[in-house]
Amino acid sequence: MPVTAIYGLGNPGKEYENTRHNVGFRVVDALAKKMAASFSQSAFKGEFAKVSIPTGTLWLGKPQTFMNLSGECVQAHQRFYRLNIADAIVVHDDINLPFAQIKLSLGGSSGGHNGVENVILHCGNAFMRVRVGIGQKPVREMPLADYVLGKLTDEEQKIFETKVIEIIECIDQIIKNGFCATQNLINRKSTK
Repeated sequence: MPVTAIYGLGNPGKEYENTRHNVGFRVVDALAKKMAASFSQSAFKGEFAKVSIPTGTLWLGKPQTFMNLSGECVQAHQRFYRLNIADAIVVHDDINLPFAQIKLSLGGSSGGHNGVENVILHCGNAFMRVRVGIGQKPVREMPLADYVLGKLTDEEQKIFETKVIEIIECIDQIIKNGFCATQNLINRKSTK
């Protein structure tokens, strides 16, 4: 089945720009730029861009509900356009992966990510995931919220800007070659 929607998870508002938790937004923004698309539609508690690709219509979405309620937006958009969640990709940060590592997964649990948990709650867990590592907290006692809502350092920004190109190429491969083939290639490369 073709990919019909790509949702980047994050938090709306200037104060959350360039935070670790907003890597999903940043990837989808970069994807929209590459596809010459703009987020001109505000509906379903989110912002959306509609793109024509060889396999049909592709939606790019950024839930504006704040991270922990992302599923409300995804579910409303999916229902209105009669889409199948199994044909959707969710791009999100992952504290369980080293910084800037990419890992593709399908189904399974949220891994403790509240935004993903909310998408699962509203839509089930059959969607494809592009997980982008943000690394572990530098200090054990540091509250998790302080870490994920913290801004990327200058060095992390440089690394991430380069990595975004790779993530977009990865998504392009999923669209062209399917999830399983791309997953095998990306996950094998990430563990080397």
